[in-house]
Amino acid sequence: MASTRSIQRQRILKQAAEWFVELQSEQCDIQQRQQFELWLSADPTHRLAYNELQGLWGNLDTLKTRTVPGLKAARSARPRDRHAKTILSTALLVALTGGWWLDYSAPRIDYQTGIGEQRSVHLSDGSQLQLNTATALSVKLSWLRRDIELQHGEALFTVAHQAWRPFQVHADNLNISDIGTVFNVRRDNASTSVAVLEGEVELRQGRSWFGESLKAGFSRQTDQNGRWQAVKPTNAQTATAWTNGKLLFDHTPLAEVVTELERYHAVNFVFADPNVSKQTLSGSFNATDLKPFLQAVQKILPVKIQRQNQNIVFYSQ
Repeated sequence: MASTRSIQRQRILKQAAEWFVELQSEQCDIQQRQQFELWLSADPTHRLAYNELQGLWGNLDTLKTRTVPGLKAARSARPRDRHAKTILSTALLVALTGGWWLDYSAPRIDYQTGIGEQRSVHLSDGSQLQLNTATALSVKLSWLRRDIELQHGEALFTVAHQAWRPFQVHADNLNISDIGTVFNVRRDNASTSVAVLEGEVELRQGRSWFGESLKAGFSRQTDQNGRWQAVKPTNAQTATAWTNGKLLFDHTPLAEVVTELERYHAVNFVFADPNVSKQTLSGSFNATDLKPFLQAVQKILPVKIQRQNQNIVFYSQ
């Protein structure tokens, strides 16, 4: 399948290069331009490939990477005869398929959210990203690939399937390759976790050539040392509760509950009695409003809470 996609990309790039050179020719007439417009509108990938050719042509003088043999000479010539057109289109094709131009020209765009903030991002390929609190990531889209770098935080990815252009999320030492899917990724100081809600992803660590499949309804995470933990079932409602401003807990130790809340609020939770941190809590809570949570905890658990500026202290009763 990968070989078929590669052949298809090469074919489209070749057509784009030939059309680009043809349009530069003095012999290009109205009929040919109409045929070009038909080709351009026949498939979205045609326009993407042609745009790359235009960018390469217009920015050749500013490239700081290696020189493509014959490209400068071909650029300075007027493509009048078939031989000259073939030379120029071949040089352009070599420049593109070498891969270096795509990486050079594609911009990297940064997105981030503050504490307690959420944000939706719609990418030009049709994919959607939802960023949770205190999240930072960058996006780089080129004609051949779609790369996301998650520096920290959490994001839900709803990926527009494009078999010819992979969608990958990089989080620490983990590479997550989409296989037509909806998935959630969270990265913090302790670990990186992935929950697949629809479809399937491939997980790879570091530069490993071999990946492991993770299907819808399951999640997996790494420990502090980057080692894989066991695959676990996951609930879509629980995994995406944060997108609706909710936090769901099921017999969760209070220490883990308050660590989660600290992601959404500029406060520090302190346990005057360490045993209180082991108390467990279940329920659904508003991620952005601490007051109902604090009131509920004092009713449900044998604890007393005092707020001291930015510190919230738990005492045993």
